[in-house]
Amino acid sequence: MNADAEYFYLLNDVLQAPDSMRNSICLKWISGLGSYRIRDKEDDGNIETFNDFRWISDSLSLGKALSESLIRLRDADPENNQYVKQTTVNVSYIETQYSDIPQDDVAYRLLGVAKFWNAIDSYSPNRNLTDRAWDDVLAEYIALAFDRSVSFPSLYSRMVSELCDTHVNSWYIPIFGGRFIPLMCKFAENRLFVTDTCSLVANNLKIGDEIILIDSVSPIKRLIELASYIPHSNRSSLLRDGSFATLLTAKDEVQIKYAREGKTYTTMIPSVEGDKFVNWRYSLENAQSKPKFKEVANVIGSINIGSLTCKDEQDLEKFLASYDKLIIDLRAYPAEYDVLHKLLPTFFFSQSREAVEVLLPQAHHPGGFIRSTILTRKTSDSDKLYKGKVVLLVNASSQSMSEYFTMFLQTIPGSITIGSQTAGADGDVTRIQLPYASFNITGAGICYPDGTNAQRNGVKIDIVVEPSVKGTMRGVDEQLQAAIDYLQGEHR
Repeated sequence: MNADAEYFYLLNDVLQAPDSMRNSICLKWISGLGSYRIRDKEDDGNIETFNDFRWISDSLSLGKALSESLIRLRDADPENNQYVKQTTVNVSYIETQYSDIPQDDVAYRLLGVAKFWNAIDSYSPNRNLTDRAWDDVLAEYIALAFDRSVSFPSLYSRMVSELCDTHVNSWYIPIFGGRFIPLMCKFAENRLFVTDTCSLVANNLKIGDEIILIDSVSPIKRLIELASYIPHSNRSSLLRDGSFATLLTAKDEVQIKYAREGKTYTTMIPSVEGDKFVNWRYSLENAQSKPKFKEVANVIGSINIGSLTCKDEQDLEKFLASYDKLIIDLRAYPAEYDVLHKLLPTFFFSQSREAVEVLLPQAHHPGGFIRSTILTRKTSDSDKLYKGKVVLLVNASSQSMSEYFTMFLQTIPGSITIGSQTAGADGDVTRIQLPYASFNITGAGICYPDGTNAQRNGVKIDIVVEPSVKGTMRGVDEQLQAAIDYLQGEHR
């Protein structure tokens, strides 16, 4: 069955019929699906239900016959489900490919809204973590789907941002001009500072300069205007991605007012194409090109999780033997997942300990999840265990696998975590194909063993160190310095 075609037929019938006929139209359509088996529900005792499906029991609104039909349909045997498949880490949506779709086609716009909303409603472990109640989101975006003055990218960007999930990819770049002012910047105390100038074009700015105005608009005001289009789990990830998004423009040249050493200046800076800037930015931030091991202070070593691989076991063993104090820098995406279960246990996990709880959506039971506890893998050679002090460094760039690694490493006895709020997007990603676009979302729920959700919150932090204006202007890595101070006994 072509589910999209059926949706269009049903939509057409419902829109043309009086409200009193809606229930009978839907009931007739469900009956036309044919017979099906009811699944074996013996194992349902292990399933936790977070998402609210009580509406299908509302016989007053739906009518007794339709309500009973929907309740029965929810328990259909999923063996031949052609649309959602179970995987070991989440559910997978069987993709429909779309091409040559007019952006003002209301039917496809409604289909996109319906697919995304229902996918989240049925299978997202984070449905109930959004700022707005998920049930309240649908009506607004149905109305926007009918409004052809709202572009497809704008409709989708705002809709997917409602999930409050940093894993979600968005379309805000073309919406706001598709070109960038070629600078690397960072917010500190709600002020925007240059952290790297760009070789793509010549400009007068230097590291540490504060951006006061961008075409007469302050960076924080621009960020507020963009916020509803930028998918973000928390304020930390909004500021991270906002430092990039506030540099968007449709102009070939932009006026920048900036401050340096107490004086203000104005300059014009040429913009560059979006792809060119994104590639430059990625190459600058690529953690895999940075040293795996380095000494950051006397008898204090640092490991970069963004470049460490399983092939580095011998080098890591030698490095650890040289330092009795260690910083594991998790402010980047890990270079290799196997490091968590094959390399790190050898040196850091003396016992098998509870690290995380995973909420896995169940393809056969919309709204249901199975909770399981994941343990650290115990070392196979206790002689190699690192016996020194360990500090974990995190910030907004610690996302997904980096957050997952952090939660495991936090089981190291005596370890502490220093830094600022992480991206709050933990758990494996799953992909949803919609008309005209596809989007990633967090597909599994990740919690601490005590039930604390890592999604949106980020990982637990013992000593919070936010970037300051003073430190950012000087180009100081304040979080690294805080870790060094702690290990040297200077933390207060």
